[in-house]
Parts: sequence; structure tokens; C-alpha cells
Amino acid sequence: MIRQSNNPFKIKMLFFIAIYASLAVFSLAWYHVLTNITCDLTKPLSSNKVRTDSSASPAQDCSEQLHFHWIKFYGINGLIYGASIFVLVANVRKNNKN
Repeated sequence: MIRQSNNPFKIKMLFFIAIYASLAVFSLAWYHVLTNITCDLTKPLSSNKVRTDSSASPAQDCSEQLHFHWIKFYGINGLIYGASIFVLVANVRKNNKN
């Protein structure tokens, strides 16, 4: 019987951990950017021109865009981390059956 080496599994695991660590850093940076965004519009606008084509206020636009960015943040992070955990669990189950 030929023994299989555990080196490919260790290399895959190290690669997986490295990718996960870089994604965690990216997610934390994205989170901090989103938490630091404020929709405070008390500062005077640089232009005195009034736009009549928009019925929504700038504060509402900022708030809607911020909510959309939070939805993207949770959706993308959920897909990234959920998919990687699913693959890890599926591989562990597959290896345990063999």
C-alpha cells in the first residue's frame, strides 16, 4: 500500500489561512471606513445653486447610500466567509468518509 503525504493538505491549509487573514484585514478596514462615514450636512455647501430636479434631500441620499454600502458589506462578507467555511466543512466530511 502506498502512503500519501500530508504535505499537500498542510500547504492547502496554510494557503487557506493566509487568504482568510488577508480577507479579515480587508473586512476590518472596510468596516472602519463605513463606521466613520457621517451624513452630517451642517457644513455650508460650496455652491449656491439650487437643484430643482431632485426631490430627495442630500441627507437622505447620503443615508440611503450608506445603507446600501452596509448591505454590500454584509452580503459580500457573508458570501466570502460562508462559502469558505462550507468548503472547509465539506472537505473535512469527505476526508472522514474515506
